[in-house]
Amino acid sequence: MKIPFLKESSSSNLPLITLFVLLITLAGLVFVGYEHFLGPENKEMAKAEKLVLAEDEELMEPPVSIITDSTSTVSSVDSSLGKDSVQKAELALEAQKQEAEAQKIPEEKVVEPSGKAYSYAAEKGESLNGVAKRFGLTVDQLKSMNPSISDGFKGGAKVNVKIKAIHTVGPGDVLRVVAEKYKVSKKSIMDANHKSEDVTLRGEQLVIPVK
Repeated sequence: MKIPFLKESSSSNLPLITLFVLLITLAGLVFVGYEHFLGPENKEMAKAEKLVLAEDEELMEPPVSIITDSTSTVSSVDSSLGKDSVQKAELALEAQKQEAEAQKIPEEKVVEPSGKAYSYAAEKGESLNGVAKRFGLTVDQLKSMNPSISDGFKGGAKVNVKIKAIHTVGPGDVLRVVAEKYKVSKKSIMDANHKSEDVTLRGEQLVIPVK
């Protein structure tokens, strides 16, 4: 026995089922297609981004400084400059010494006067300069003959001097005549013999200064 309404019901539901299956299939295709087609593109984009980042990092890396061993070079240059400066300073110092020696006035050698050695008993308070003038000598000459005497000499001691002669007064030997004989001044004879007056005594011994 046929049931007509059941046949019609199953035939009427077939398009709905087919539509539902088609929707599920389409949804699956869409999901699988998105994974299949968009996935590689994202991977390629990620790789590209990584490459860009790597390039940026390479550009941002600090430049490698090349360190050369300049210490030895600098030290050698400094040492050479130091040696040159020292040599120049030594040469300049040597030149200054030579110039100073060339400009140095040689010390005049004290010439000891000719004559007879005489030991003079200086009076107390008499200066070295006074003794030198008394016998017609310079202070330097007096010092050369008396190395032990200093500038602070105050007299009262024996002093080595040089004289022309010791004259014994004879008849008519006045001081003027004696001075003319020895070619010295009358005053110098009076100074050497501590005379304040032009008076002589027969037999008196007069010290005749060198000038």
